[in-house]
Amino acid sequence: MQFEDFKAKFPYRGKSVYSRLFALHCKNIKTKKEKFAVNNLEKIFRATFKISSKIGFHEMSLRELCRETELSMGGIYSCIESKEMIAIMIKDMVKMVSSNIVDNALQHKDKKHAMEEIVTHHIFAAELLHPWFYFLYFETRSLPSVHQKDSKTIELKITSTLESLLSKIDGNHNNDNKKYRFIATMALAMVQEHYLKYWKYKDTSLTIDDYADETLKLIYASLPQRG
Repeated sequence: MQFEDFKAKFPYRGKSVYSRLFALHCKNIKTKKEKFAVNNLEKIFRATFKISSKIGFHEMSLRELCRETELSMGGIYSCIESKEMIAIMIKDMVKMVSSNIVDNALQHKDKKHAMEEIVTHHIFAAELLHPWFYFLYFETRSLPSVHQKDSKTIELKITSTLESLLSKIDGNHNNDNKKYRFIATMALAMVQEHYLKYWKYKDTSLTIDDYADETLKLIYASLPQRG
């Protein structure tokens, strides 16, 4: 699937992102009026990404958030219990997206197809939800300890799944997956490279489809040569 096809089918765009957040955290959101909450959540997260990119999430205050969103403190607290709740919700959104990509890919019987889908769809999803993925990578430390551990499971699930798929693609029968673990880790690093160093790829002739294709080529070139 090319990026534009993925983009057309991607369910986490626009208001739908905040509708899903509301559904996921409705027990912790004071206001039960979904339309009101969704509109305010969008303002809160857009402002958070803007402020934290300049001064860091740790330095951001709720007063600054009020100024940027033009919401009252009451309006802020009607949607979030605390500042750390923002980071938790971002983690939960990235985890939901990533888990869906992995779970959907594993429905394919063709292991090669599944591996390629996990890699390319993560590259594409991080492009469409760039502030979310970028924030979580750099601000995991802002999460409570239990949520920090949960954040790490996102990466672990991707790498362990890729490791298993690569082993099967390569016809490994010795259960020696150390080399595949390294290749899986490299593959994830390539996914992260694109959204963490966005400036390197924004103004180049290399399209995101090209980047995904080259990443897959690198993965296959790294597989042990079979005699």
